[in-house]
Amino acid sequence: MAKKPLSEQVVLITGGSSGLGRAVARAAAQRGARVVVTARGADGLDNCVRELEAFGASALAVPADHAVEDEVHQVVERAVERFGRIDTVVASAFVSVFGEFEQLRVEEIRRVVDVNFFGRVCLLQAALPYLQETRGTFIDVNSALAYRGIPLQAPYCATKAAVRTFLEAVRVEQRKRKTGVDICVVLPGAINTPHFDRVRQMLGFQPQPVPPIYQPEPFAEAVLHCAEHPLRELPIGWGAQKLLWGQKLSPSVGDRILLRSGWKSQHTPEPKSTHAPDNLFETLPGDPGAHGRFDERSRASTLWTSLRLRRWLVGGAVAAAGGLAAGLSQRNGDQSHGVSRLARR
Repeated sequence: MAKKPLSEQVVLITGGSSGLGRAVARAAAQRGARVVVTARGADGLDNCVRELEAFGASALAVPADHAVEDEVHQVVERAVERFGRIDTVVASAFVSVFGEFEQLRVEEIRRVVDVNFFGRVCLLQAALPYLQETRGTFIDVNSALAYRGIPLQAPYCATKAAVRTFLEAVRVEQRKRKTGVDICVVLPGAINTPHFDRVRQMLGFQPQPVPPIYQPEPFAEAVLHCAEHPLRELPIGWGAQKLLWGQKLSPSVGDRILLRSGWKSQHTPEPKSTHAPDNLFETLPGDPGAHGRFDERSRASTLWTSLRLRRWLVGGAVAAAGGLAAGLSQRNGDQSHGVSRLARR
């Protein structure tokens, strides 16, 4: 079911200080939405709000650590206090750590689970009553890695898979209760964001997204498509779609490919200290912005996703037109039948 246009929505975005969340906030503001952004980094949040207000949008920043339940609930409460309702929630906050399992400490894995999984659970729990009031949408910015675990990112992949299946269950529950709340899971491929400069790593090299790499803006547009036209799941980018198809067709082939390229594809040749500052437990100062260091290698559009979304829109329009034509035909038939009955009289 199509939702109200973004120009009439209040949109809450976690992880809004940087990366894809920042790009989603900008795109929502440019389309007239009222926007609430939250993250740990005050510098990025403050600059984000200034950007959104420069577009003429009403915006609110609420700093919060999404591993802390009370802080998550406060974000939702502040949003409702300011704007009176919430129409769409975009859950984009996350953390990660690059390293083989035997290199990781339990507290590092637990931190990834607390932010990526329990943070989403607390956010949905806090926002759901308000989304039920507006018959709104919860959009989880997940990952294609929810379907395929890869070396060096076991905790991240595990949390993405857990959130995807958790939301599958909640989606059916909401449909059974006819609340009108849509739950969307978007599955992006590799994105050029500051995450790879700020993530904890045990590699000794600069982490990178697995190519092909995309800029955050076309992915942000796909996310916001779901705010107006909800989709159950949406792979974003050709790389994500290939991974999903490959995993369905032959996971063992994926294993062999990852044995050959799963390590070198996730870092550049540039050395980096394993003790470099990172944002796993504490945020880093400064405004990271939406883009990372890979601008020259990143694609500015995703033809595959654009065509897929247009196909759905066209298909919906055709179905609507068909329904209208059938209704008119039925009406005309009823009228003709009535005229015939009068004539017989």
